[in-house]
Amino acid sequence: MKSSSCNIPSPADRIKFGFIFVVINSLFISFSSGLFGLKNIFYSGLLQSWNSEQLFVFFSYSCGLFLIFAFVGGLLLFAVPILCNLKRLLLIACIFLDFIFLLFLLADSFVYPLYRTHLNLAMIQMTLLGGGRIVAFSSVMLSEIALMVLAVLIVSYFFTRFSFVLTRYKKSIFTLFAFVLMAFLASNLTYSWSFANFNNRLVSVFDKVPLARPLRMNTILQKYGLVDREAIDTRRVNLSEGGLMNYPLNPLNCSPDKDYNILFLFVDTLRYDMFTEEVMPNTWKFAQENVRFNNHYSNGNNTRHGIFSLFTGLPGKYWTSSLTTGTPGVLISALQKRNYEIGIFTGAPLNMPEFHKSIFSTVRDLKVYPRGNSSVESDAFAVEDFEKWQSRLKPDSRFFSFIFLDSVHGYQFPPGEKYEVFKPYWKSINHMELNNSFDPAPYLARYKNAVRYTDDLIQKVLDYLNDKNLLNNTIVVISSDHGDEFNDNKLNFWGHGGNFTDAQIKVPLVIHWPGKKSANVEYVTSHLDLVPTLLPEVLGCSNPTQDYSVGTSIWKEAGRRDWVYSTGWSRDAFVEPHRIVLINAAGALEFLDKTYRPTKDRTIPQWIRAANKRQNTPAVFIRGLKGKFKVC
Repeated sequence: MKSSSCNIPSPADRIKFGFIFVVINSLFISFSSGLFGLKNIFYSGLLQSWNSEQLFVFFSYSCGLFLIFAFVGGLLLFAVPILCNLKRLLLIACIFLDFIFLLFLLADSFVYPLYRTHLNLAMIQMTLLGGGRIVAFSSVMLSEIALMVLAVLIVSYFFTRFSFVLTRYKKSIFTLFAFVLMAFLASNLTYSWSFANFNNRLVSVFDKVPLARPLRMNTILQKYGLVDREAIDTRRVNLSEGGLMNYPLNPLNCSPDKDYNILFLFVDTLRYDMFTEEVMPNTWKFAQENVRFNNHYSNGNNTRHGIFSLFTGLPGKYWTSSLTTGTPGVLISALQKRNYEIGIFTGAPLNMPEFHKSIFSTVRDLKVYPRGNSSVESDAFAVEDFEKWQSRLKPDSRFFSFIFLDSVHGYQFPPGEKYEVFKPYWKSINHMELNNSFDPAPYLARYKNAVRYTDDLIQKVLDYLNDKNLLNNTIVVISSDHGDEFNDNKLNFWGHGGNFTDAQIKVPLVIHWPGKKSANVEYVTSHLDLVPTLLPEVLGCSNPTQDYSVGTSIWKEAGRRDWVYSTGWSRDAFVEPHRIVLINAAGALEFLDKTYRPTKDRTIPQWIRAANKRQNTPAVFIRGLKGKFKVC
């Protein structure tokens, strides 16, 4: 850097030079965010359906938001090298800042089109700290990632060098900077007005921008009579949470009833339509002799919220309060009150999500980390450890066990022809190849092979129970935490956590309950219904259901809801028989059909209106916020 523009003789000149340099760098990050955002909406299949107004709002908000992030970051990071005239340090600091921003935007541009969720801290934590057990990468995929990271570093370097030349064009640079800020302000005002007037076509645009926190001015607009407050409250659901857990509302009163053992046998990421004789022959045969629930849903499109609702009978929105207060699931509390032996055996770590600090926080001798170097090994060890643990129990003891198998989540199965049933299958998974035109058949075939392996493990557990004469006094629940999608609706959704279609939240459910005849149940059920079934009917808890759950007994058909509430990373939804009423991050309602496309039926469900008017619920578990959860 020998140009005269780098020769800064006085502190005042250095500050001027530094300011324009920060502005230039901010503009680079700003326009980069727009380009990566364009990739997001293109591969999400949204570009063709968006009009010019939506595109303007998207680019103006995205560019403005990252302009501010980069500008503030630049002022903080570049202050010392600019004031001290340390040109080489300035170069290194600038490369570092650009590299971090560009790497984040690049990663988000791959994550969002597949899962419709922006890159967040939880994803980064599971990827970097999961040891390949939560998020796995093939060697080909790792090579491509390494090349992209190198490319980002090279781009950051060359732009930084070029920025020194651009400092000569101060007037043009400041004009462009001011224009982006004005456009950003305009996009925020657009959001405020659109949110207050239920224009979801514009409100939903902001969900496509990572780290978005657009401006809302409902109070001001209501004050001057520009919008109707009652109309806003009708079309918005408040799912706020905070404070301390007051759960259950009253102490559990449980006395001996039917002393059954209880076994939850769950498969991570098992879709409802895998439950067939072809894919799961062992479990299918077992199901024909027991009760099958054909319209069963998880209350989360991810593991955290799906399993949380299963053990608590609460919506996933209460997860954070459970975690921060160490409040266990009410099912665990009731089991401990009845002196059940409790054994938890999983193929994945219990600290991602942090079940060891929430629903299982009071379980003694909890094994947080599974044995084995892969999901295949860990699942086999989980079954083996369950058998050893149960065999050591006293003959007169009652037990509860949760076996959570992980191989399907990782698409893994043992090598060899035994489990290579579905062919051809994708032998080396590379998520960077997934797009709307990718043929899902080989990917789905690999998934099915993993399911077939898990089916054998389920049979091994059932054989053990049968050999030990335990089936006559053991309730067995077979299900999953959520489903998995293979671009079922041609909207470029893959995996889970991205939407609330049946592919991602509808799961199989089979219950073996001693004394109950085999049956097919067609009415809608969900994980929320397990706790209010087991506590009164097995554990003898006399509390009203409203003390601990918003579900209802799974055997009760009369008066049952025909909708399910499900929680996601940044959105939630009421899933109806023919429609999905989506609740976006701002609490506004969006109306979609079952393929996740906008529907003409935009009528607000009567049960939402009634809930908002009553301002009370069967169960309120957050101290000091009674009446704020008004949907169940």
